Amino acid sequence: DLSSSNPTDWAIAHKNKKPLFKGKKNQPITTQPEVIRHPTVDFSEDGSAPHLMVLFGTGQFLRTADNTLQHKQSYYGVWDRGFNEGNLRRNDLMPQKFMVDDVSSRKRALNPNLVPNWHKEKGLRQYGWYIDLTGKGERVAARSLVRHDGILHFNTIIPDTSICATGGGTGWEMAVETSNGGSPLIAMFDFDDDGVIRGLEDEWAVPKDPDDTSDIPDTVGYAGRMLEADKGMPSGPSIIGDMKFTPTVSTVKGEEPAGTTKLRESTVSAKFLEGGRYSWQHMTHPQ
Repeated sequence: DLSSSNPTDWAIAHKNKKPLFKGKKNQPITTQPEVIRHPTVDFSEDGSAPHLMVLFGTGQFLRTADNTLQHKQSYYGVWDRGFNEGNLRRNDLMPQKFMVDDVSSRKRALNPNLVPNWHKEKGLRQYGWYIDLTGKGERVAARSLVRHDGILHFNTIIPDTSICATGGGTGWEMAVETSNGGSPLIAMFDFDDDGVIRGLEDEWAVPKDPDDTSDIPDTVGYAGRMLEADKGMPSGPSIIGDMKFTPTVSTVKGEEPAGTTKLRESTVSAKFLEGGRYSWQHMTHPQ
């Protein structure tokens, strides 16, 4: 709460002066969260309510000893609804589910049909979603990015725990919908490395439920692509125009980053692209 002109009065705005969200023990947040407008909720109905989504992964990779950490880590999308709400926990969020998680094919898919109970249609309101990472020692140690089409891009790392390893390991490039943490509605990864994202190789056929009335297409994109073994661990993604780059610890001068991909345009929520300020940069004097 920064409403006071006296900085000493600034404080956590949520009820009981608690943080917005508290996760599991042994899930440190060591990277900068990504903050966006809520991709589906109509914030105009609630006046000045912020309706932000706070997106962040957990995990630590700061010291040599962190190589061997094995605590289960997660990625979270938490709705900051305002209204003096806070002190949210994991059980206030919708758990996502891996439909494909295959190291041999280097592919992951997350359920595109799951939708958080934003409006309390069925039971208690849900304030977002989370993805529990499944790799042994897998964690998020670099910043995420959200593109204008509402796709969240983040990378995970899985350090090599052997005694002689120095920066070795692997990881996953991930791309999910900000609205539910599910697989993107169109392909986002070039699995055959032909420079173009297209065709069945890059898409996942969604199992059909006869009772499902959603608008999910027959095929969606994969939510993750594991890096090849010789590429090492990825750092955070970079996006310039329609190109995404994923440098890795094995990237050397003159070598193309491991995950250079020409991105496709995904389906865009009209609410996500409404006008107004999307982000800001705060600058202060060093003294």
